[in-house]
Amino acid sequence: MKKTLAFLLSLTLVFSAVSCSKDKTSSKKVSRSAVTTALPEKTQLTNHMTEKERSKVSVGELTVFDHMQDKEENEAAVPDEGVCIEFWSEDDYIANWKKQYEKDPSILDGGSFEEAIENSKPYFDDIYSIFVDGRSLSFNELFPIKGYNGGEIKLRESCPVYYVIDKNGSGYHVDENNNVIPEDKAAEMNEAFYSEVRYVTFADFEEFKPYLKKKIEQGTRIYFSESDVEDIDEIVEDEYKDYLTAWEAVMDNNYKTLPVGASEKFFEAMDSDSTATWEIDREKIEAIAPYVKEYSIYDEQLDTNFIVHVTLPPDFDKEKTYPAYVLTDGVWRFSNSADLRKSMEEGKASDVIIVSIGYDYSIDGTNDSNRIRYFCDRCEDFLAFITDDLMPYLGEEYNIDFGNSTLYGHSLGGTFAHYAVFNSDKFENQPFKNYIIGSPAFWSPGFLPYTDGDSFKHEYGYFDRNESLDKNIFVCGGADEDPVYEEYYKGNDSTLEGIQHLMDRLEEYGVTTAESKIYPNSEHYQFIPEMLVEMLEKFYPAE
Repeated sequence: MKKTLAFLLSLTLVFSAVSCSKDKTSSKKVSRSAVTTALPEKTQLTNHMTEKERSKVSVGELTVFDHMQDKEENEAAVPDEGVCIEFWSEDDYIANWKKQYEKDPSILDGGSFEEAIENSKPYFDDIYSIFVDGRSLSFNELFPIKGYNGGEIKLRESCPVYYVIDKNGSGYHVDENNNVIPEDKAAEMNEAFYSEVRYVTFADFEEFKPYLKKKIEQGTRIYFSESDVEDIDEIVEDEYKDYLTAWEAVMDNNYKTLPVGASEKFFEAMDSDSTATWEIDREKIEAIAPYVKEYSIYDEQLDTNFIVHVTLPPDFDKEKTYPAYVLTDGVWRFSNSADLRKSMEEGKASDVIIVSIGYDYSIDGTNDSNRIRYFCDRCEDFLAFITDDLMPYLGEEYNIDFGNSTLYGHSLGGTFAHYAVFNSDKFENQPFKNYIIGSPAFWSPGFLPYTDGDSFKHEYGYFDRNESLDKNIFVCGGADEDPVYEEYYKGNDSTLEGIQHLMDRLEEYGVTTAESKIYPNSEHYQFIPEMLVEMLEKFYPAE
């Protein structure tokens, strides 16, 4: 099976924790203001980056649009309408074999290059790739025969061994009945199958159709056996219709021919570069691009490159000191940098340095499985990266007032912001004074498995270790968001209930620097853009 179903399979690993924009309303308050008027002396941070991490840092101008353009161009390599076919000549196949061999000589499995070419010749007349309305057909052995115009159909038999990837990324072999078979047995079956070319023959296209549907259903059910997809019948039916359309297009000679390499570009766009998932207001970001620096910063513990956008304030003076306004979920929040900077330009807020933290362009930051990894499963390491690597490094690049800087997170990022403030005492470095906890999804099945029981309801033991809290906290949510995720609560607090109970606990702890606000006419994320500007102006009022 080709890349499309593998890609679809990855989409089935959906978690309910949604991520991430307006009106003001009354709110429960523990204190009149979340702003601390008396600032401490300048906080110094110690950089704990390793030599390897420092060596991999890169900085330059904004590139997000370049990546988006590459992806858009690659996707455009295959039209969205009609049947499109990519044919390869024998020379194309041989060139591809050479390319793969240069990358990995072990693919020959002890044989010679010449033998590999000779054994592959029966496949050189095959159609290489087919797309129907922009969808890739997945079972190569069921592709239409090149030049078929009706009459007898003679196809090679399909291999009786399938390789399935489970939810943990591990693989195993199964037979045509989806029975697991040992690796050595799978190797024997593969060797026996490929020792000679076997064919199945049908008198005409009508006789072939039942076989076609049977093989599509068989393969689809096997490859989706490890997923949570419920509508397998619908997937099978759609795939079958696409194959019928492709065969009929070949018979009618009614298809578009794609240039060699078009499908490779398409799959690269689909599998590799997730930049187009960044929600960018292009006009706004282009306007502030001259004031943005883009950093790629690697963390060894997480083995991840992070894309960090630093937006400098109007009339930036490298000799002056500025607080940092740090936003997680850069895939969404980088776009808010323009409105935040505009507030400074209009004199509604004092100057700050805006920092948005996103993932490498190869990682889909909108995918909750990725967000769960950093915000929940690896929250300790992610917090260590921000506290001991990122912020100290940025402190070397710019004069940052860490005694008055802010960290924001929303949804799963909101649970992380909550984790961050109540684990901040475990670090020598103290890069943040203010924390914005947006719509914390304490109910999410993406969060609960990674927390130690109900430790989050006890603020991770912070008040067992400390007598008081010297941080400012702002907790917020949308008034209309609870019904949207009702099916996921399963006896746990809803988002708004979780906010209320958090504020109740903080009041019991004697915290006087926490405030909450629920925004009307907003579900889970609509209030965020206005809220970020509002809190910028509140934490950093114009002088």
